[in-house]
Amino acid sequence: MNPVFDPDAESADGSLVMSESNSYARTQILTAAPHQLRGLVLKHAVQEARQLAELLAQGDGERILSCGSRLRALVLELIPEPSDSLDAELLARLRSIGVYLYKRIGIACSQRDPVIAGEIMKLLMFEQETWNQAMDRLQVDPPESMSPGRTNLAG
Repeated sequence: MNPVFDPDAESADGSLVMSESNSYARTQILTAAPHQLRGLVLKHAVQEARQLAELLAQGDGERILSCGSRLRALVLELIPEPSDSLDAELLARLRSIGVYLYKRIGIACSQRDPVIAGEIMKLLMFEQETWNQAMDRLQVDPPESMSPGRTNLAG
């Protein structure tokens, strides 16, 4: 079960209940720097993709749709906005990966295919690992032009 996005966290009237872990995650996300935010979104996207694969294997239709919707929302957050400060080719590749993942999530949910969900999870895990390596590298050898208030590595 995903500790941050709990699809069963509803009150009797159907409204969402904010659990302690949801509250902590929300605070963490709202106060994160842009490069930290991308890392958090990737972390939660991997968790949602893992949960989607499990739900697809179980055949839990309603929760599949709910989890798929949350995962698509996270993937949309990962797609960078157009920017003059980013390399155009890199931006195009990042955007195409996001669009590809978004489409594959829809296909996995509609076809109830856990194999596709596993593919999505692997791609997100690869992107998360790549992001973590980039952040580690920047901490060791930050570029001279990097200033904390002006750099937006998340796109």
